[in-house]
Order: sequence, then C-alpha cells, then structure tokens
Amino acid sequence: MCGIFGVYSFAGEYIPGKVAIKALTAMRERGTKHGSGVALLSPSPQVRTKFFTSTPPSDASEVYKLPSGLYDVVKYGDVAADGVVYMRSRWLDVYKVIGWPEALDELYGVGGKSSPIWIGHTRYPTNSPGGFPYYSHPFSVGDVAIVHNGDLSSYGSNINLLKFGFGYGGFTGNDSEAIAYLLWELTKRYGPEKAVEELMYGREVRGARLDGPYAVAFIIGGPKPVFGAFVDTQHFRPLYAGLSGDRLYVASEAAAIRAVAGNGVEIWALRGGEYIIASGGEVWGGFKKRAVYPEIPLPPPDVLDASAYGVLDLAPEVRRLLQTRGRVDVVNVVGHRYLGNGMEGGVLRVWGVVGNASANVMSGGEFYIYGDAQEDLGDAMNGGLIAVYGSVGDAVGQAKRGGEIYIYGNANNRAGIQHRGGVLVIGGSAGDYLGEYMGGGVILVLRHTWQEEVGRRIGAGMVGGAIYIRGEVERDKIGGGVDHERLERYIKALKAAGVDIDVKRASEDPHFRRIFSMYHSVEVRELTEEEVNALRPYVQRFNALFNEDVKIEREVFTVVKVAELQKE
Repeated sequence: MCGIFGVYSFAGEYIPGKVAIKALTAMRERGTKHGSGVALLSPSPQVRTKFFTSTPPSDASEVYKLPSGLYDVVKYGDVAADGVVYMRSRWLDVYKVIGWPEALDELYGVGGKSSPIWIGHTRYPTNSPGGFPYYSHPFSVGDVAIVHNGDLSSYGSNINLLKFGFGYGGFTGNDSEAIAYLLWELTKRYGPEKAVEELMYGREVRGARLDGPYAVAFIIGGPKPVFGAFVDTQHFRPLYAGLSGDRLYVASEAAAIRAVAGNGVEIWALRGGEYIIASGGEVWGGFKKRAVYPEIPLPPPDVLDASAYGVLDLAPEVRRLLQTRGRVDVVNVVGHRYLGNGMEGGVLRVWGVVGNASANVMSGGEFYIYGDAQEDLGDAMNGGLIAVYGSVGDAVGQAKRGGEIYIYGNANNRAGIQHRGGVLVIGGSAGDYLGEYMGGGVILVLRHTWQEEVGRRIGAGMVGGAIYIRGEVERDKIGGGVDHERLERYIKALKAAGVDIDVKRASEDPHFRRIFSMYHSVEVRELTEEEVNALRPYVQRFNALFNEDVKIEREVFTVVKVAELQKE
C-alpha cells in the first residue's frame, strides 16, 4: 500500500528535493503519518555515518532532536555508534522521519537540497511498528539505498542468507531492509543488473530470491552511480515509469510522475518481472516502453479545475455537478480517486491521470478519460460507457457485469478479472492474467495500437464468456500453461503400457484434459460470420471514439472459451 518514487537525470542535472516531496505528497492515500523518507546521491570526502540514539555523543558533527525524543546524529568516518545505524556511505545521504513527506522539509530542509538522483517513500506500515524513525524507508546498506512497496513472504529465508551466508546481524525486523542488504552484497559480486535478476529469480544464490508482493526503487552510489527499479514477477504491486526530457521517473502511481513532470511526460506501466536501470546517461533493462496515445481534444474554456481539490474531494463535487448539469468537464486531474463512482447518467470528461477505484459500480452515462487511468477502473460496472484515451493500470473491469469499456492503448495485469458481462475492448495489448476467473461477457484485444503479445495465464480459472485476441497466442500462455516435461512422461508411460497414443489425441480426451488442467477451448482462426456480426458494433465504436480504422474481417484471432468438459 506504500508509495515509492524515484527520479534520475541523464544529464547529471541537480534536481531539487521539493520534486521528490511533491511526488510523494501526490500519493498521500498510499501513506500515513507513520513514516516517510528520501535518499539522494550526495558524495562526501569521508564516510557519513548516521544513526538514531537517545543520547547524542559530544563529538557528533550534526544533531537533530526529533519530536519523539530521539536524536538523529551524523558523524564522519566509519566510526562506532551507540544507537541504531541507518546509513554508512560516502556516496549517499538518507533522511527518514515519522510523519508525512512534508515533515522531511520541516525537519531537515530536504526541499532545498539537490541531487541528480532521488528515491522516496511514504509509508503505510503493515508488518512492523510505525512509531520509530528507523523503521521508515529508505533502507541503506553500504552504498545502496532502497524503497519498497509490498510484503516479503521470503523474509525468513532472506534473513538466514544474510546471517549465515554473509555474516550480518542486528536487523530492525522490517522485511524491506533485507532487500537493501541483499542488493548490496549481490551487486558487489555480480553487478547491478544481475543482482536485480538474482533477487527476482534466485538462479545462483539460494535464499536470495524475493517472494511476495514488491515494487522496489534503488540507488547504488559510486563514481558511476546507478538508479533503477523492479517489480515482482506476478505484479502484485503497481509500478510506473516515465520519460520526460532528460529525466527518468518511477513511481507507484502514474499521477505522481505527472504531478512533477507535467503533461509532456510519457508514462507506462511495468509488467510483472520487469526492471529498468539507468547509469552514465543511459537506460536499459528488461522492460518495454508502452506509452501510446491518440490525438486528444483540447478542453473547452468552461471547466472544473481539479487542482483546487484534494485527491478525495473532487469526486463528490463531480457527482453533485452531474446531478445538476448532466455534463461536467474537468482538467488537471492528477490521481484524483473515485471519479464517476455510482454514475447513473450524464457525460463526464476529464483530462489528466484518473486515480484508483474510479467508475466503480457505474450503471449509466458516458465517462471519457483524456489520458491514463490507474488501478481498478470500472470495478463492478453495470452499464454505461468508459473510453480511455491512453492506457490503464491493473484490474480494469474487475467483476464487471455490464456496460462497455474502450481503451486506446494497453491494459496492465488482471484486466477483466472476474468479468461477468458487457464488453471490454483493448486497442493495444494486455499484461498477465487477462480474464482471470472470467464468468461472462466479451474481452476483445485488438493489438492494433500496440502489437506486443498478451502476457501469461490468459483466462486462468475462466468459467464463462469469451476472449478474442488478434493474432496467434502460444497455447502455454492460456490458463496455467502445460507442463511439457510432465506431459511427455505421461505419454511415455501410456505407450509403455501398450496404449497407442500421441499428444494430439491425448489432448482431445476429457480425462487427459482434466489431469493437465486444460479447461479451455482454444482456436486460432478467422472469426465466423456470427462472431463478426456480434463484435462489429464494438469495433465500430472503438474506431469512432479514437479515429482509427480497425477491421476484424479475415483477420486471425485466438479465441478462448470454456471447454465443454468444464461445463459438465
């Protein structure tokens, strides 16, 4: 639930700390008063040792008295410290508080500091106390600092590796600090990129793999500093990236990037298992830049300015105006949540980035989003129309029971999860778990505005409805996939028992399909006349909305439905 942010200047430009504070403040709903912090590249002639203590030493270089009664102490040199050490580095600096992000400026003047690299965190504590500043992020070990959103189910094995493999002790008990220790040790052995891959997959070092939900941003200090971010392989936490001019941004919300980068920034969502790294003015990694937009109309002169409202305060005003006017235009939307929730009629048009959980339980009307939308758009939607002139985050159309959603660009993970009715049309591609637990309705992925293949586990747990994906999809991406090694052993055992069988015939047998969880009917073909007629109105609506010319006649689609045996 926490919010993380990072920014890197390719040109080495010094970015003011107020940028990091503003981005964190834009994600206020992800934090609490129980902690926030930042880390920055800040080279020093000597190692900078920072620690929290109840009694400040007389030889301290800097001392800050905290509201809690503790003291934040700075000493230079790799010296002993009577307290909880939270940083020893000559390349980095870290500030952490109990409080909202603004407290960083009030206590330490962070807004007036500057650096070419920043990471930051606003905390929503879930598995460690929120009353002491050493539990706040960032966590720093050696010349590494990290911020983390998530919870590590692998904490026990990670700590055992750190204790018995690397000889560390004296942990605070916060699971996130394990990431900092591991990234530091693995970077020293393998370099930054392989260290990140080892954290995600654990191919060589037992106990290094992170498990559970996580999105992480980091700085590795040194003569050639490194900035980066990565997200767990199942994408249980959101992570967005953005490029604008000579700056690379990452954040838990697209709105945080838009808040500090402005309207010209290209923003996209990282998929599960993706990572992005920047150093020496270059960017690389295992990711794809998925920023795609149509031509967006200019707003009219008479509009509601969202910048005058808090993230939660805009939705009630929009609801009131819809009831009295029937049509509302809103500009400067930056992560404002719950817009269009419960909408029964009228026309709502917004420019910007729509926040989480918007258009939920919508039963009528038209909602036009000229920009991107974050997670959980159209949850439990019953009717009406949503058109997104950009891309959407995770779980669009969750438990949707009716209505139509049109997305010009891409949908991230779990699009159409528990989809029960109506239509979801995606002009580009989609991430993992498309149509997971789907029970009805239609999902149509055109792969027209963005041609990337759809992710893994399409239709996992599907019990109804139909998914149409333009182009051929590998069979292993549908459902839970097929364990080919197990399949080959099974066929070999049958042949050894005298059964004349091959994979094709076996896969048509209901008993075999149940054993291997092949509960889907999958066909790669042109659409039938009946299917074309059924889908044509939605394709025509897509074309009209976004000024495109998509045709589905005589195009090959992968058609995913529930197998007959699943209906028995």
